[in-house]
Amino acid sequence: MPPAVHPVHALLARLKFRHLRVILALDELQSAAEVAARFHISPAAVSKTLGEVEAIVGMPLFERGRRGMRATDIGREMIDGAALVTAQLSRLAESLQAVREGTRGQMSLAYRTTSVQPALAQLLCAFHAGNPGVEISVIDGGIMDLISQVEEGELDLLFAYEDPRLERKDLRHAPIIPGQKLVIVASTTHPLLGRARITAQDLADQQWCIPAHGARMLHHLHTAFRALDMPPPERGIRTSDVTMTVNLLQAAHFLAVYPERIAAQLAAANLATVLPFKLASQVEPVVMVWNGALAPRAPARAFRDFILRHAAEMPADPSAWLANVGLMNPANGS
Repeated sequence: MPPAVHPVHALLARLKFRHLRVILALDELQSAAEVAARFHISPAAVSKTLGEVEAIVGMPLFERGRRGMRATDIGREMIDGAALVTAQLSRLAESLQAVREGTRGQMSLAYRTTSVQPALAQLLCAFHAGNPGVEISVIDGGIMDLISQVEEGELDLLFAYEDPRLERKDLRHAPIIPGQKLVIVASTTHPLLGRARITAQDLADQQWCIPAHGARMLHHLHTAFRALDMPPPERGIRTSDVTMTVNLLQAAHFLAVYPERIAAQLAAANLATVLPFKLASQVEPVVMVWNGALAPRAPARAFRDFILRHAAEMPADPSAWLANVGLMNPANGS
């Protein structure tokens, strides 16, 4: 007798890509008629395809009601798996096309910290110059929305401070910038700059650009002042926007706190001055995040690998680092 076929293998042998597409569309549109219109087929063909999948699985995937079709528990499991499989196949198709036509395709990324912005911008320029066929998108959004996009395969790379919210099953992350000291920046003509000695009370008496409620920098500012046995600053204007902070520093005598890399960027542009006062607080490392459960798009893999090779060499001054690596072409590692 021939060996028995494992039930999992039997199920996989019968499932087709069209089954997965219809299941995902039914979950999204909740109507067989709308799915039929999307795929230019008849509603009967949609119902037949759903029936085939339910026969393979052995359980109903949707409940039919007056408000449309709603996934059952087994249906939700099927939909989540189908989403991963279709995303993977889409990545595979893009990678094959990239190999056939040279480095082409798409890459999307986002960053949630200005610390990495200068080096990232210059690296993107170098990558784009060597790979003009790649469509590069820099995405904006809140941290939770961006994490969801990475999980769903919509976002290739996310650069953010190390954060417990990044500890997801399929997410991988690698350190790009080590933990940084928290420093105080001041308006370039701030009266405190002329003092031989600055006390914690002097700081508390000043006007501040106070980070917004819930912002990471607000937590670090409070931590630093607790270490000084002082209440956190309350006088000033509340903003977490770097551009607004710079404008406030130029318009009047304000103080603000930033990681030392951002502070160095502001000082180099003569937009602020680092105040000679040591704070007992440090900002978390910056990490690069991607979905390890999905095959990466070819351009994203090339760009990610380039950054990983040189992350340990990245100093506070990104221009010096880029000069050392010679603005290499990340696609071929030259």
